[in-house]
Amino acid sequence: MSEELASSPHEVAVLLLSLGEKGAAQVFKHLSPREVRQISQSMANMPPMKRDEVQNVMNHFFHEYRYEVGIAGGTRSYLEKSLKIAMGDKDAKNLMDSIYGEENTSSLEMMKWMEPSAVAELIVDEHPQLQAVVLTYLEPGQAALVLQRLPERCHEDLLTRIAKLKELHPSIVQELNVIFDDSVGLISTSQNTSVSGLKQVADIMNRMNESSVSHMLEHFKEQDSELADRIEQQMFVFEHFSRLDEDTIRKIVEEIPQNTLSLALKGASDPISGKFINTMTRREAKYLQDDMDSLGSVRSSQVQQARQEILNTARTLSQNGQIELNLSDEDEMIE
Repeated sequence: MSEELASSPHEVAVLLLSLGEKGAAQVFKHLSPREVRQISQSMANMPPMKRDEVQNVMNHFFHEYRYEVGIAGGTRSYLEKSLKIAMGDKDAKNLMDSIYGEENTSSLEMMKWMEPSAVAELIVDEHPQLQAVVLTYLEPGQAALVLQRLPERCHEDLLTRIAKLKELHPSIVQELNVIFDDSVGLISTSQNTSVSGLKQVADIMNRMNESSVSHMLEHFKEQDSELADRIEQQMFVFEHFSRLDEDTIRKIVEEIPQNTLSLALKGASDPISGKFINTMTRREAKYLQDDMDSLGSVRSSQVQQARQEILNTARTLSQNGQIELNLSDEDEMIE
């Protein structure tokens, strides 16, 4: 979502209500859990609107609004159908329960819809193991943002704890109940819950800049080289683009502005730059090379930011099922 839209969930809610359930669901698919919650809350609380009110909102998104429209407020049925199409039954139910005050939504599920700053504030003074449990259960993007808001001196320890988590014991769940009883809600379980802490750490680190990743991997290698290797195998970093097939690279390139790609490939190894260039026509490759040459000297931070944008694009395409980022163990990097 753009910064402009993020500042006005009400306007986005009006737009989605005018699109119908299927149209709204398609938009929901491209939003983060936090954005979905913000907009859904606005839709749920929206009273019936007059035609001119709707038109004023529409004019904000379009240069000209040609049809007269009147819409009813967001009904529970409308929201539920839209969210189920976009998110699936389970996540849609959890969000609906949190909006309409149902009592059977667990604390950990509820936290998926909270602002990262609010989650960080909630757990900052708790035991590191409980913090690790929460970070393991959140979506990787949200977990990374929560981690950023916790004291930096704790990051190495927290990631180590997360990496070693394989299941959630009922006794830990009970401790979470004590913590979140008044502020979020109760969790109920009598069985161990399986979690993939190792993959969560890899996904969190995938969202860090390269210098932070290098620092963290160095820490893991010093503490437990085997664990470090397993984390690295789960990660997808910029160097791994050289191991993807050309069809996958082509789909990624289609989503990236050329100026971003030019900046990202500045100083890249031949295997990486070659992968991207091989997906282009001769003319496109020449334009790319000319762009790179015209950049001259650039700051390392600019290159890292451009590479991070491309990585984020690749991960989004992967999450949406448009590409696969799985790297074969047999396809080793050649130095």
